[in-house]
Amino acid sequence: MKIPSFGQVHHPYKLASEQAKQIQHSKEVKTDQVEISQDSKDMQMTVDTSRQAKIEALQKQIDAGEYQVDERAVAHRFYQYWNE
Repeated sequence: MKIPSFGQVHHPYKLASEQAKQIQHSKEVKTDQVEISQDSKDMQMTVDTSRQAKIEALQKQIDAGEYQVDERAVAHRFYQYWNE
């Protein structure tokens, strides 16, 4: 009995290696790049003194293990934000 061929038969290992080459080639071509404007950089460097004092106080509480989160207040603020 003769079985006619119905197209090309691909070897699974050869197909996998060809796909791996294509993936590797696509990784080499694509690159990501991020640019931060000078205004944004300036804003990062400038911190209000009253805010800086608050940040330092919170950092001391966290380091000492004394900072407690009020879950209800956080949930209430999320609720207000999403329902405005």
